[in-house]
This record gives sequence, structure tokens and C-alpha cells, in this order.
Amino acid sequence: MKKSPLSISLVASFLATWFLSSLTIVADQAVVSATDIAALAERIDARFDDPNLAESHWGVLIESAETGEIWYERNADRTFVPASNQKILVAAASYRSLGPDFQFTTTIGYRGNIRGNVLHGDLVVRGDGDPTVYNKFYAHSHDVFRGWAKELQSMGIRRITGNIIGDDDAWVDKHTGQGWPIDEITPWYFAEYGPLSFNENYVDLRIIPPAEVGGEVIIEPNVESSYYTLINNIEVVASGRNQIRMSRPMFTNTITLGGTVVAGTRPFEQTPTITNPTLFYVTALKEVLEDEGIRVGGDPVDCDDLEDWDGKGEDLPVLLTHKSRPLSDIVPLFMKRSQNMTGENLLHAMGQYKHGFGSFRNGQRVIQDELAAFGLDPDRYRIADGSGLSRYNRVTPRQINAINRGMYESDLRDLWLQTQAIAGVDGTLRRISSDSPLTGNVHAKTGTLTSVRSLSGFLTTDAGEVVIFSILNNGSFRGSSAVDAVSHSVLEMVIAGGVN
Repeated sequence: MKKSPLSISLVASFLATWFLSSLTIVADQAVVSATDIAALAERIDARFDDPNLAESHWGVLIESAETGEIWYERNADRTFVPASNQKILVAAASYRSLGPDFQFTTTIGYRGNIRGNVLHGDLVVRGDGDPTVYNKFYAHSHDVFRGWAKELQSMGIRRITGNIIGDDDAWVDKHTGQGWPIDEITPWYFAEYGPLSFNENYVDLRIIPPAEVGGEVIIEPNVESSYYTLINNIEVVASGRNQIRMSRPMFTNTITLGGTVVAGTRPFEQTPTITNPTLFYVTALKEVLEDEGIRVGGDPVDCDDLEDWDGKGEDLPVLLTHKSRPLSDIVPLFMKRSQNMTGENLLHAMGQYKHGFGSFRNGQRVIQDELAAFGLDPDRYRIADGSGLSRYNRVTPRQINAINRGMYESDLRDLWLQTQAIAGVDGTLRRISSDSPLTGNVHAKTGTLTSVRSLSGFLTTDAGEVVIFSILNNGSFRGSSAVDAVSHSVLEMVIAGGVN
């Protein structure tokens, strides 16, 4: 899910601290006996044999984090489409390759010369994929740009005669992943990615129904910009439910909203994507600069559209350098919210910083190299993107568990566990009931595509034993809730230790 606050609530912080402390339990505490494991496996088998999900395939591995003993497995070495469990591979590799202290760096340089209070030439912004220029990290998505405007003014610059150029040459000029559908580009989770990313490359629209039929539906974007056009075809009705349709023709930024809203209902949010993140970025920057009193004579421009661009933006004189929050702040939000664009940005940034250029292939190489340390053979799984949107991704439950175990046994353990959504508390597991045995006990990564559901992570049993698990389901026609009902009931059995 997209929406989640930057800081974890006090309850979440308490549960996270409790969970981390539970992972240091000494080996002489109670563990499940072989007899109980056998009984547990029999009960789990019966649950996964649910006839209502007979058309689907399960891949499962459940094992003790302390002893390595396998409690249950089914098709643990078969590959599955992982959906957003793909993010486990990307997050682990990014922590290992870039390091938790890594910060994205954006530079603001110029072409031309500065005389008096005028920059005679172009302002050039060069990025490396910073995903944080958004209101999950700042009070407003414009805050970074406002800060830059103030810094430029402090240097005496009041006017720019040329263009605001977005330099995205550090990465390959491609903004969608392998196998992404071309007929489903509008929802936020299909946002394009790029080395210059603003507002997560979509627009948050607050839809406010009128009090009465005949009133006007108000649409409030979180960032207003000339870059996109909104067409409001929403109808107001007296009863029923709110049903909004969004469409944005490919390669355009004309967003049409249709459907119905019920008069008198509460405001809600829709989030359509935009195309060409680089141009969105520099358009928004130009608008902020002008709002802050810096006159701009030229246009916002993607460097790829310039005939005189020499591709050497990194060699230009630098006015400002902006550092993002550290990766240790970015990865937990990426994982808990399951933010797809961030996954693609991380993959390409790894490729850029380890192999000199941000391409899918270079990022893929970094991930494969890092995961080899956990015993993963790159010929036995497939990386097609960094988010899990692609159905070309393939991974096994045993490989996912190997990553989670490797991170658990490393000096990154605490950071890794803090990236997981906490059942009943935050992230994509926050909706689990507060009275569920899973609440506070399960820290895991979810994944969802049509006919794909995944859940992998850690839990603590009633006896205090830490368990690593991966549950992947492909092919169900019954929807996520039916698959979750089985997966969650199995985890409840594991928490109880198979003795109930």
C-alpha cells in the first residue's frame, strides 16, 4: 500500500523493540519437540490442501532461526512469481552493496556564467535516483526545491536567463520494467522511475464529494503544476458507493477522472501517474523557483531533448549539492509501504555506483553478486525488475529464507528486522486485527499481484523461538483474502508451536 507515516507510532516502536529483544533469546529456552513438529506439519498440510484453493500452487518453507531445523516445507525449491517479495532481494542487496549510511546525491550546476544577480545560461540538475523528494520525508514535496531557491538567492542569484535542465544521463533512458503491462499505466503502483524523481512520479488527488447532489466535486492535488492536466468527469449521485475511474493515455499527462461519488461522503484519495519523471521534476522546480522570486527566462527541459547537449553534465560547475536521508531511513519505508518506484531506483543506483552506469543489467549484477554470499545461484532464480511488478521474476521459498537468514545472522540484523511490516501495527500488515495472534509477533514482507500472494519474514512463537518463513502462492482465482486466510492460520499454528 502507498500510504504510511514516516515515523512508526509509539505502539509500533514498542513492538519493534520487543521483537528485536526477543531475537536474542538463548538456546536453552523451550523449543518445539520433534513430535510436536511432526504434528504441526500434518496440520499445516491439511490447511494448505484447502479444496477452495486447489487450482493454485503453494511454495512454503518454515524453519527455526535458532537451530535451522525445518518445521515444514512444500515445493520449497520450486520457483514462484514473488510479487513484492522481490523487494526482499533488492533491499538486502542495497544494504550490503551501498551500505545503510549511503545517501543519494543531487547536484545543481550551470552552463554559462554568473554576472551580478543573473545566471546567464542554464541551471542543470543532475540526479542519481533520490526517491525522497516527497511528503513522506518532508512536510511538502516542494520543500527541497524551496530550500534550493533560498540557497540560490543567498548567492545573489535572482534571475536565470536560460532553461532548467534535467540531466538524467547517469542512467539508461528507460522508465518502466521488463514485463510491465502497457494497458495499466495509470495507478500509482505503476509509476515510472528515473534518476530525477519528484513526488514519487505521480500526483496525489484528494477527491471531495459535495454535500448535495448537484454540487461540484472538488479535486485537490498535493502538488499543483502545469505539467499535467486534470479532466473532471465525475458524476455526483445520491446513494451507492464511490467508484472512480482514472485514465491517462500513454505518453501523455492528461488525466481523466470519471465514475461516481456519493453526495455527503468523506473525502478520499486517488493517485494517477505521470510520464517522463525528468520533465516533471524540472517543471516543478522551475515553478517553485518562480514562486520564490527567481525569474526564469527559459523552459524546463529534459537533457535528451537538447541538440547541443554534450552529455557531460557531471563536469559542469556546481552551485548546490543535496544529500538525501540515509538508506537506513529509506529502506524501511520502501519495504513497509511496498513502494515500487523506490525498488527500481535502488536497483539502478546500485548499478550506477558499483558499475559506473545505472542500467537494469548493472543493477541485476550487483544483486546477484551480493546474494551469492547467502548461497543463491544466479542461474536458479530470475530478476526482472526491482519492485516485483514483473511476472518474469522467479524465486524459491528456500532462497527467500536464505536471504532472511543471511541478514538475520549478519551485523545488519537489527536494521533488517526494522524494515519488515509489523502485523496489526504498520505497513502492509497493519490491517490485521488487534486480537490476532499474529499482531506484534509477525514481521514480514507481503506481495500481491493478480493470482499471486506472498508473505515472508519472521515470527516469534509462544515459547519464544524465532522462526523464519516464506509462503508463496501462485494461481489462485479466489483473491488475496482467501489465500491470506490460509497463510495466516498456518502462522497462528506456528506461533502456538503446534501444541493446540
